[in-house]
Amino acid sequence: MAKLKNFHQALDYKKAMTTHLADLKDQHAKGLITEDRISNAEGKLFLHTQTAMIEGSINLFQAEESHQTFIEYGLAQFDEELDELSDEMNAYNVSAPIHLKNVTIKPLANPEVKTTMSEMIVYSDQVVGLSISFD
Repeated sequence: MAKLKNFHQALDYKKAMTTHLADLKDQHAKGLITEDRISNAEGKLFLHTQTAMIEGSINLFQAEESHQTFIEYGLAQFDEELDELSDEMNAYNVSAPIHLKNVTIKPLANPEVKTTMSEMIVYSDQVVGLSISFD
């Protein structure tokens, strides 16, 4: 449980690490990072949950205001509405949303059965790991 006045000051380590690595991969792909010692930056990043591997583009919230997806718009509106609530309110179930686009979900029990969707949110408390693959 956390006070809402401290909500924006909290750091969700899983989300911070995930978005940091996704941002570095994006910078490397654009040629902004040219470290010769990085040998496998071209692979795909996967989030791992207890039951699935999730592949998708991690949204770093760099979209133009005039071209937001529904979830981008909804998350921005949610942040604005949080600012209007009393600082004395408590927040429960606090875990950061990781917004993904162009998502493929592969269940661990049956990886041949894939589900695709245009975008989704995975809450950081569901993430058990992050990997890179060259498949």
